[in-house]
Amino acid sequence: MKNLKARLYEQTLILRCQTQDDAAFEEIVRLYEAPLRYFLRRIMGHDSSVDDVLQNVWLDVFRKLSELRSPRAFPVWLYRIARDKAFHTLRRSKRISQLSDHDPDMPFTVQADEQEDFSPDDAVRMHACLEKLSLKHREVLLLRFLEEMTYEDIAHVLTCHVGTVRSRIYYAKLALKKEMWRAHND
Repeated sequence: MKNLKARLYEQTLILRCQTQDDAAFEEIVRLYEAPLRYFLRRIMGHDSSVDDVLQNVWLDVFRKLSELRSPRAFPVWLYRIARDKAFHTLRRSKRISQLSDHDPDMPFTVQADEQEDFSPDDAVRMHACLEKLSLKHREVLLLRFLEEMTYEDIAHVLTCHVGTVRSRIYYAKLALKKEMWRAHND
């Protein structure tokens, strides 16, 4: 997780952005550009419009940042915009249908074992295997483990219940383990 100093610096940048400080906005873009591009590429796959979506995200952020009430909410707000734009683009290209907030096959109250992590040696295989997961599994793993969001923050990004987030993370971890096992044994 980001340390307190980094979070305070980021929140200060957001406040400066809200006063039309262009240098602060450039710094926010610099801080978030690579992780946001990675998130969009994992959501959209090899779609050639990732850079267009990313540009549209930043345009929306620039236009609407003054409406953000809490600088602490910026990462969740940013990823929500990015996710919405990615899904809109994928729907337009008919690569996905409407994603339901609740998968009836998944219970809301699964107890995910947060302590069960993957070793650093598995990182390369893990990133390759992420692409083989369903979109709903891929996005919760990205938000939880790469963006270090809380379950509550992920629920806000995905507009679903915290229980749904817990369930998806649990099943996503199982699916990822299965893919990693396949990759290791192929």
